[in-house]
Amino acid sequence: MEKFLKKLQEIRENPSIKKKIVFTLAMLALYRLLVFIPVPFVHIDVLMAKTIQSSSSGLWYFLMLLGWSIDQFALIAVGLAPFINASIIMQLLGSVVPKLEELTEQGEAGQQKIQQYTRYLSVPLAFLQSIGMVFFINYLLGGNVISTAPLSLIVTAFTMTVGSVILMWIGELITEKGISNGTSLLIFASIVSGITQKIYSSVAGSESITWVFIFMLVIILGLVLLSIFILKSIKEIPVIYARRGRVEESSSLPIPMNPVGMVPIIFSIAFVSFPYLLSKLITQFQPMNAKLVGMANWIEANLNIYTQQPGIPAIVLYFALIIAFTFFYTLIVFSPERISDNIQKRGGFIPGIRPGKETAKYINGILMHLCLWWGAGLAFIGIYSYLLHYIPFIQTLVQSLGSLPVVVTGSGVIIIVWVVQDIMNKVKTDMLMQRYDKIDLSSLSE
Repeated sequence: MEKFLKKLQEIRENPSIKKKIVFTLAMLALYRLLVFIPVPFVHIDVLMAKTIQSSSSGLWYFLMLLGWSIDQFALIAVGLAPFINASIIMQLLGSVVPKLEELTEQGEAGQQKIQQYTRYLSVPLAFLQSIGMVFFINYLLGGNVISTAPLSLIVTAFTMTVGSVILMWIGELITEKGISNGTSLLIFASIVSGITQKIYSSVAGSESITWVFIFMLVIILGLVLLSIFILKSIKEIPVIYARRGRVEESSSLPIPMNPVGMVPIIFSIAFVSFPYLLSKLITQFQPMNAKLVGMANWIEANLNIYTQQPGIPAIVLYFALIIAFTFFYTLIVFSPERISDNIQKRGGFIPGIRPGKETAKYINGILMHLCLWWGAGLAFIGIYSYLLHYIPFIQTLVQSLGSLPVVVTGSGVIIIVWVVQDIMNKVKTDMLMQRYDKIDLSSLSE
């Protein structure tokens, strides 16, 4: 405790870090203020009333899965999803489009160009997603809460696109002048806001307040510990570098157990939800094909991921997709052949492994092993809230409380842990760099 207080004192006395913290808090405050600015042509009173009534149904759980809490259809209702999707698309294109692949190898200048292309792609994605969100939320709330007249829809989508661009700008400012990655920090703020609202509603609506808090703390603490283990685990491959036939230095190639972050969960949610959304469209238009309608009804009953208690097929499919996309995205982002070539060009080799193809094969085997364990761990965290409904003890608790107080999804826990860890690392790095600068200045003055 004394060591922790000493660190806080050092941070408080450090003007540079204190300035970054104040700037970050100011940007987060601006972000939270934007939540209360509604888009035009939205019946806010009706929307808020129906959102509260459906706090345990599809709309609330849909928003919680994405990490946003939306009490009213705000200017920033689409959030950073278009920018995140654009980033993922650009990463995927970077491995198949030669020009983009060249940019990725040009260092910081190439990354800045790719970032600019990502911003351009985010704008049309934000507009299309805004239109889709209007129809989807209207469907979930069972009425025309948001106007879908052509002119109104265009104005609504344009306003939400502007809101998404503003969020991108705030996120980049935080990344440049703040203490952490801006995009992750904004998502972190949304999740924390949703947690506080859910805790308040759970406690206010339950007579067993003590049991609610104990349940929340035990579940979340377990997820936090598992997330820390996954995020901090690293496999180190020994590498020896030689010059003119003699050993010059030995080093290691660190490969994190989590090589691809939250991307597998994002992809999996999109893929597992597509059949359900398609089935809702089919049942709405009621085609004459009886087999097609029957298939749509089965999908609607068994593959609905937008609920607190999906069917077993939906849970199994979601779990399998997370593991599959972990393998898929790792193979795109990490190239064992490229890593092997870089080691060989620098005159290095892995003890007991021949340079070239054998080294690439060895690194690929380690990546596949990590993908299996990381994908399974990520998948377990992603479906934990669904599994709770199939545990007898939890069922008894649910009956006594009236509802299951799931305040945060597994993906939300991982984001919270990652952001806190990133902030701590950035603060520590800044303090070390300033210390070294002071030492250099004092040595020069002597």
